[in-house]
Amino acid sequence: MHQNTASKPSETSVCLEGGSYSYTGELLTSIAIIGCGASGVATLASLIECIKKSKHQKYKINIFEKSSSFGSGLAYQCDSDDLLMNMVSSTTSIFENRETDFWEWVIDRGHEIGSDQVMSRSGVSPDGYISRQFFGLYLKDRLNDAIDEAKKLNISVALVNHEVIDIEHKDECFEVTDCSERIARFDYVILCVGNIDPKDVFKLSGRSQYVNNPYPINRYAMGIAKNDCVGIIGGQLTAADIAVVLARQGHVGPIHLFTRGSNYPLVRCPKGKFELKHFNLENLESIRSRYFGEISLRQALRLARKDFIRAGIKWNKFFNSADISYEDWIERLFSKGNVYAEWQDFAVASDAVIGNYWNALAVSSKNIFMNKYHRLWMCKRVPLPVHTYLKIYSLFKVGILKHHTQLLGIKVKSPNKFTASLAGTSNSGNQTNIECDWVINATGPARSVDANAGSLLIRNLLNSGLIEANAFGGLQIDYETSMVKRNGKKVEKLYATGHLTSGTYYFVSSLDMVSVGAKRVARDLVASSGYSLESDKSIKEETLDVENAI
Repeated sequence: MHQNTASKPSETSVCLEGGSYSYTGELLTSIAIIGCGASGVATLASLIECIKKSKHQKYKINIFEKSSSFGSGLAYQCDSDDLLMNMVSSTTSIFENRETDFWEWVIDRGHEIGSDQVMSRSGVSPDGYISRQFFGLYLKDRLNDAIDEAKKLNISVALVNHEVIDIEHKDECFEVTDCSERIARFDYVILCVGNIDPKDVFKLSGRSQYVNNPYPINRYAMGIAKNDCVGIIGGQLTAADIAVVLARQGHVGPIHLFTRGSNYPLVRCPKGKFELKHFNLENLESIRSRYFGEISLRQALRLARKDFIRAGIKWNKFFNSADISYEDWIERLFSKGNVYAEWQDFAVASDAVIGNYWNALAVSSKNIFMNKYHRLWMCKRVPLPVHTYLKIYSLFKVGILKHHTQLLGIKVKSPNKFTASLAGTSNSGNQTNIECDWVINATGPARSVDANAGSLLIRNLLNSGLIEANAFGGLQIDYETSMVKRNGKKVEKLYATGHLTSGTYYFVSSLDMVSVGAKRVARDLVASSGYSLESDKSIKEETLDVENAI
């Protein structure tokens, strides 16, 4: 029997040699959660809540995490305090319909965070922005809360600090192989592996001063000399984060933001309510009932435009490229930023229905949307915290930060030198070249999954055929259950959450969507794992007493 070492001494992780097992004669259903960032924590918490309400409560749950930090994941790991959440603390949560959960945690326990004195240093307030690593502490605490709740139900939860590199489907069970080539068998597997690495568009990987995956920024920032010329591919939140961290450590050399166009992000406005009167489920179902269950892109956009008008936003002007510089754009937002508050409220309200609309679109309509509107929508959908915008505005003002549109490409000039090529203006027509000492990819997580994916697990699962890529992002997923699909059929008991489901639900990046996805998986899994008393009896006679085997 193989044995895994859990991160908690009180928990024991064992390799299960079959499907359903028992402790002291009781039926046990085994679950593997692969990944323990925000999605993994939300999934565990949702599972425990659903199990509480079910008749079948005999479970063993193993949570595999390749990093040493359970709960925070890549997005909220220990990094610079300058990396802020883009939502105020009173509206930040991993629980659906509990948007004040983080703030309640701050009041209850946040002030007790060790010697760092987080409260006094950060000045946390309900309408303030907190660092992502502080939010990571909240996630870790909520992970421990879920484990404590599990113990009350006699559910075993083991934290396994190993990277999962492969999964095989055998005899109605899943064999999970970790990086030490230890194999464990489970009835259910939930993929919570987080974001897909950014695409290396210009084939620069392997160069010592090229960074393809920008987080954690502290991993490489100290290696950048203060006079180095830094090129950042992208102009959204990640690009701003990098510039701010470099400035905080005293960087005085030029920092260049390279983008292909001038679609700038918005600044986060105070959250308000917006009722969807046109782009809602009622109108969607009305159209679907008349058009064989589908809706055209034209019909969906027509409904969305009507709510845009109600929000006081001119559709064409809003999504068109800006005709001013990035610096002037920020200045305009500071003087008239609230004109976009209604758009933000509409966008947040649309989260509840956008997956339904996406699912109802024909493949041809999805292709048109991805090619024509996706980048524009996402650019405006994820605003920057006002503090971050103030900091990069100051960097523009002092001349350290510069923004360039019409990026054509980036080539390697010498071992530690890069040349960025920019298209000339309509007047000159001459190409411009900028030489950089460092290049950092801030284009964000890739939507597509392919053989070049950074995750060894995802590559192996693609090669074995257990999973299939969705042309619109992530994996092929069953819409109702979040169960993985291949060859058009569900892979029973194999689920995915988070970024891997983007092609199925379209927008899955917000914490609200993380919570919704976790609940969907938990409800279906717990509902499907219930056994009748008769089947319980027959299985118990053949089960292995794992406790004695240990």
